[in-house]
Amino acid sequence: MLSCGVSQTEEISLDTEENAEESELGRIIGGTPVPSQKKYPWIAWMGEAENVFNCGGALINDRYVLTASHCVASNPSRTYYVSLGSKKLFQWPAGEAMKVRATAIMHPEYDEKTFENDLALLKLHVPVNFTTYPNIRPICLSSNAKPNPGTSVTIAGWGLTSANGLPSDQLMEATLNVIRQEVCQKYFPSKNITDNYICAQSSGKNTCQGDSGSSLMHRTPAGYYQSVGVTSFGKVDCLPQYGGVFARTTNYVENFIKMNTEDAEWCLAPNGGLRPHSSRFFHIFCLFLCLPVPSSWK
Repeated sequence: MLSCGVSQTEEISLDTEENAEESELGRIIGGTPVPSQKKYPWIAWMGEAENVFNCGGALINDRYVLTASHCVASNPSRTYYVSLGSKKLFQWPAGEAMKVRATAIMHPEYDEKTFENDLALLKLHVPVNFTTYPNIRPICLSSNAKPNPGTSVTIAGWGLTSANGLPSDQLMEATLNVIRQEVCQKYFPSKNITDNYICAQSSGKNTCQGDSGSSLMHRTPAGYYQSVGVTSFGKVDCLPQYGGVFARTTNYVENFIKMNTEDAEWCLAPNGGLRPHSSRFFHIFCLFLCLPVPSSWK
């Protein structure tokens, strides 16, 4: 039986608003290098050309990458390039990494001023063949995953490692904690922090310009990862004490993601359910995709 969201190393943009208070996020502040691409085998990056890096993303099935709408808002009709299977920018190890053209699907109600509904899908022109690329796997989604304040979550990306620095060519990661909405609202008073956002912070760690579109990852008690947020915005100087704001993935599974990915094949979640589809057809098909479920889950 095969599954999404399982780490293969374990067993089981810079635009600002007029007031320059908030910024689209694009870097990992205070992070550490990810030792292997297989730790987060769904991690992707995208750009407007083959050798351009704009934003991060996460593979959610064989055909779609989840990212942020602000990453593609300037030209949503153009062809984008998505890279999977590599932890270093502009390196595509033979037999491990793939570079694919993709078409963007923005959330129809994305608001570039408030960052409301800051999610987008990148439809790959060629689906991922999980047999050819066994190191590439999708992350799980759930319409019920809402981590409580204090919950540990993980971010990973190639964004700036300091407010005035350059993007990292090495995939970096950092652990944050979910914070209460009312606390987040105080940090970003010009925004209306609704339930469509999830906020996270940690001392000395944060996202910044270049990490936009990367998934906020929650490792469930069962040991698999779910995308619970998409990196959206934060303070323009990326100060860690304010944390980052993410589009809450959970709220969009049914009313945006599922309805725009009907031609995709989804993988089985390790708890026996499917994310987000649950039909028998998908259940049978997904037995041939993704990662082996640890024996304790069978």
